Amino acid sequence: MHEPVTDKQAQVQGDEAWTEKLSGVVALCLALAILVCGLWIYLPFFEPICWAIILSLFFHPLYQKLVKVLMGQRMLASFIMCFLIVAFIIIPVFFLITSLTSEVLRVYTAGMSSLQTLNLDIIPDPHNYPTLNKLTIKLLKAFKLYGTDLHGTLAELARSAGEYFLKQGTVVFRNIAVLIFKSFLMLVILFYLFTDGENMLRAFKGLLPLKKESVERFMKLTSDVLAATLYGNIFTGIIQAGLGIFIFWALGFSAPILWGTILGLGTFVPMIGTAIVWAPASIYLLVTAQYLKGAALLAFSLLVISQIDYFLRPYLISGKTELHNLFLFLGIIGGINVFGLLGLILGPMVIALCMSILELYRLNLLEREEAWKKDLLI
Repeated sequence: MHEPVTDKQAQVQGDEAWTEKLSGVVALCLALAILVCGLWIYLPFFEPICWAIILSLFFHPLYQKLVKVLMGQRMLASFIMCFLIVAFIIIPVFFLITSLTSEVLRVYTAGMSSLQTLNLDIIPDPHNYPTLNKLTIKLLKAFKLYGTDLHGTLAELARSAGEYFLKQGTVVFRNIAVLIFKSFLMLVILFYLFTDGENMLRAFKGLLPLKKESVERFMKLTSDVLAATLYGNIFTGIIQAGLGIFIFWALGFSAPILWGTILGLGTFVPMIGTAIVWAPASIYLLVTAQYLKGAALLAFSLLVISQIDYFLRPYLISGKTELHNLFLFLGIIGGINVFGLLGLILGPMVIALCMSILELYRLNLLEREEAWKKDLLI
């Protein structure tokens, strides 16, 4: 028979339980403090780590094929992939940013010069065009521009936009040594992500406080959403930007890289898409009596650039879970605002991860409802 617990024994047991709880709280706080310190140490390398992760995700299918070709030589395959990324991604992007910065500066200077000499009396004569006069005044009032100095307003807008783009471009050249160091660090991280990325992923799965089935489902959802985001949206945007640069260069536009880049970003604008650039450009060419160039730009944009959304994007996505264009657009804008140039890709990826978590929650909730209904029937 068990002896009754005395008050002294109960007090001792209570003290031990309290001590155990206190030890658990102290251990948890200590672990969190160490984790925060670790993240703080890695914070200066946030950009190269993120770029390495993005590139490893983007080129992982190609890396796997290369490993098969090299009969399992993962180290050699990683070295070749890093070399190809330097030759065909990093160096071209560096020259692209250089050219883009110079074009922004040239367009900004030309725009400011034009604003100084432009006559902005855009309100039609009320006697000759009464209806158009009223419509123009209503439009200006809607945008709070009526009675203001349009020269000053447009000059301020042009100055702000020019300063923003120049800041994004000149930051690359602000400290070449830091840029080279971060690029080298990114390549080192990328090399080990290629070789040991699968082992790291398995270790990460083991840390998730979920059932094995839930972990696999979460990884599958995340993989599908990221693949749809990277290949179905960002990759098609890059292709459309390249085509835009080509057609604007062929038609003799003064800043083809700038307008082509903006056209590529326009891919993510809901409803309008790439037409945000090529439609006004086509109208401008037609209005200025450049009918052949206007027709060529319009035909190329409709038959080639716009068709990528209907043929290439569905092929790359191929049934995977896709983010809505509105979420992509807001993710890019918010990402650029928070992370700078890195946010162009990191923003949609973070939104994709959020959508994966919500989708996993929805599926688990549906499973619980099904189990609850079965229990009721039993």
